Amino acid sequence: MRKLNNAGLSLKSLMVIGLIGWSVSIQAQTYDVSHGQVYFGHEPLKYADAHSFVDLGRGYAKDRDNVYLNGRILEYVDPATFRLKDHATTHFRETRDMYDHGQGRHGYYKSQFNVYYGDKKIDASASSFQEVGGGYAKDAFNVFYHGKKLDASATSFKLMEGGYAKDAFNVYYFGKKVKGASAATFKYTGDGYAKDAFNDYYKGRKLE
Repeated sequence: MRKLNNAGLSLKSLMVIGLIGWSVSIQAQTYDVSHGQVYFGHEPLKYADAHSFVDLGRGYAKDRDNVYLNGRILEYVDPATFRLKDHATTHFRETRDMYDHGQGRHGYYKSQFNVYYGDKKIDASASSFQEVGGGYAKDAFNVFYHGKKLDASATSFKLMEGGYAKDAFNVYYFGKKVKGASAATFKYTGDGYAKDAFNDYYKGRKLE
C-alpha cells in the first residue's frame, strides 16, 4: 500500500509541476523581434513589420500598419495616433464588489477618432470622451460602464461613492439602474448603504 501511495503522490506532484509550468509559460508570452521577424511567444506575427515594431506594454504593440493586443491585430485602429494612457489613470482600483459583479481589469483607450474598451471599439465620440471613474465614462451624448452604453444623461451624470452614480433622472449601481430611486434626493451613507427621501438601499437594492 505504501508503494502505491508513494506512486500516487509522485503522479500528483508531476501533474502540479506540469500545470505550474504551463501557467508560467502562458504568462511569460512577450513580443520579440528576431532576424527580421516579429514573434508573440513562439508564434510568428506574419503581418508585422519588424523595422517599425514597438512593444507598448500590457500586451499592446504596434508597427507602421497595425496595432496589436496579445498578438492579435486590432481592426480599424490607427497606429499613427494610438497611445496608451498612464496605467494609474486608465485602470481603476478594483473593490470586492466589482469582482462580485464579474468585472475584470480592462481600460478605456482612444485614438484620434475612435474610443476602445480593451480590444473592442465602442460607439463614442473621441473628441469629447472622458473617464468619470469606477468604470464609468462619457462623451457629449452618452454614458458608458465598462464599455457598455447606459440609458443615462451625459450632461447631468456624476459619480458617487460605493459603486453608485446618478444623473438627473436615475440612480445606477455598478452600471445597473436602481429601480424606484429618487435621483434628486439620493445619497450614499457608507458600507454599501444609501437612501433617498422615501427608501433605504443596500448595494443597489431597496430595503423593505
